[in-house]
Amino acid sequence: MKTEIYYFSGTGNSLVVAKDIARRTNGKLISIPTMMDNYTIQIDADIIGIVFPTYYEPYGGVPLIVRKFARKLEKINSKYLFAICTYGSGSFKAINCLEEIIESQGGKLTAGFTVNMPNNMAGPSLNNSKKQEKMFHVWEENIDYISAQICARKKVRFHTPNVLAGKTFGLIRFIVSPFIFLFKPLTLSHLKRYSNSENMGYEEMLPYMDRSFSTNEKCDGCGNCAKICPVNNIEIVENRPKWLHNCEFCLACFHWCHKMAIGSIELKNTIRYHHPNVKLSEMMMK
Repeated sequence: MKTEIYYFSGTGNSLVVAKDIARRTNGKLISIPTMMDNYTIQIDADIIGIVFPTYYEPYGGVPLIVRKFARKLEKINSKYLFAICTYGSGSFKAINCLEEIIESQGGKLTAGFTVNMPNNMAGPSLNNSKKQEKMFHVWEENIDYISAQICARKKVRFHTPNVLAGKTFGLIRFIVSPFIFLFKPLTLSHLKRYSNSENMGYEEMLPYMDRSFSTNEKCDGCGNCAKICPVNNIEIVENRPKWLHNCEFCLACFHWCHKMAIGSIELKNTIRYHHPNVKLSEMMMK
């Protein structure tokens, strides 16, 4: 059986997960951004994996580019599909959200897994190397189990524990999860600040989050931010990045800037982070 694993990653967490699973399932690793020029996507592989980070949980937690990718899939009714989402604080309904999209395309998401990784937007894991190492260790402990379920084409839902949470947070997350949609108005109101529109929906407004980014005098015009952006949302104009309002808010440009020259009013006091086992050159393969 042929296995293909499609991934989207901003700071490398999901890329590491995708690489590890591909290695153990003898699967081919494919970047989702490289597929997006296709009007429709037909995949020959028998086993199809989708690996992605969790963003904006009140609206399902699935990145826009992953939603668009799933909506392009065709002739998947006979495929074994699985998804793995990485999360910092909570994954909530991300697997369910993707499942609904896949079902609308005539497929079935047979297996879904969540993996706790350092939160790249905020949180105590960013300034605590021991907690990061614990997260990585928990993932490594579960790789073989998850890979075995995939190779056996099992129907399963499996969630790795939140390393930072403990029982109290886990209970809170369990209670809050069914009501996460109640935060939609707050999220929408927040996005309106950047889209300057009252008539757009979530998927239309999110790309304007790049208006929160700016650069300081440290910027040397190296162009890495443009090269690393998975949706080609940055161009270099007069040795400075210019954002084009097609943003995923994956934060790759912010976290991978070697001069720490890119800032955002949304990321005050956020420590720069990328997965220690991922190289910049890997992130540029899109």
